[in-house]
Amino acid sequence: MHHKDTIHVVSSADNNYAHHLGVMLASLLTNVNKNRRVMLYVIDGGITKPNKRMLMKTTMQFGVPIRFLSIDTESYKNATESRYINKTAYYRISIPEVITDPSVERVIYIDCDTLVLTDIAQLHDIELDGSLMAAVEDAGQLQRLEKMNITTEGKYFNSGMMVIDMEGWRKQNISNRVLQFIDENNDPEFLYLHDQDALNAILWDKWKPIHPRWNAQSFIILKTKTPRELAERKRYKEARQSPAIVHFTGANKPWNSDVGHPFAPLYFEFLQQTPWKVLPEKKEQEVYAD
Repeated sequence: MHHKDTIHVVSSADNNYAHHLGVMLASLLTNVNKNRRVMLYVIDGGITKPNKRMLMKTTMQFGVPIRFLSIDTESYKNATESRYINKTAYYRISIPEVITDPSVERVIYIDCDTLVLTDIAQLHDIELDGSLMAAVEDAGQLQRLEKMNITTEGKYFNSGMMVIDMEGWRKQNISNRVLQFIDENNDPEFLYLHDQDALNAILWDKWKPIHPRWNAQSFIILKTKTPRELAERKRYKEARQSPAIVHFTGANKPWNSDVGHPFAPLYFEFLQQTPWKVLPEKKEQEVYAD
């Protein structure tokens, strides 16, 4: 198999989110084209050895191992945190620096608070048309770039799913530019969407918008009446009818909320494919993913 046919998927998690990552990986591997090779990478935000073993047990059911990646955390010492988002969320910024194999030309980053319900090969094979990455517009943000004084023209993406051109990202020094932006704007009032704000500030004119079904955020699934919903009514309806990736955005997750999400039961079905099967006590839960 030619290396270009290999699908490289990266996610990240701290220890509190290890079991949710297991659910995402189980859903992804259940639905991927069995004729395609998948390489999995997990950026380690402090996952314990027992949880790493359980993650590996989850993916080895499908014959796919995990490569755990370490990050130079010193680079993120100035990154602002909040109750809901810790520094692990920023680590996606360094993906092209920690995966250095030149044969890895493209990587798909997927947040761990997601379900992958479609063959991820379809996402891997999309044309980037010269852009450094592809993503889905954030369903809850309409004028965020203007409020950040970046531009009045660009679209604002959700960083929970990104298809990254590794060589192009490195050539344009994107990781360092994003980190510099974080250092220069280390204010939680300004970077209140954290890594996502910083990535958008640098990449606003370098990314390709794709169909929202590839990152069907809770605003979309729950039919929240945002200005974006009104503008994207047709495509959002399509995303609800056939989501490829369901993203449990915000604090309303299947495991910590009584608010009904139509895909919460499917989350717990995939949980049964992992060694955890039953979630740890609620007191252990922390929320960091967007």
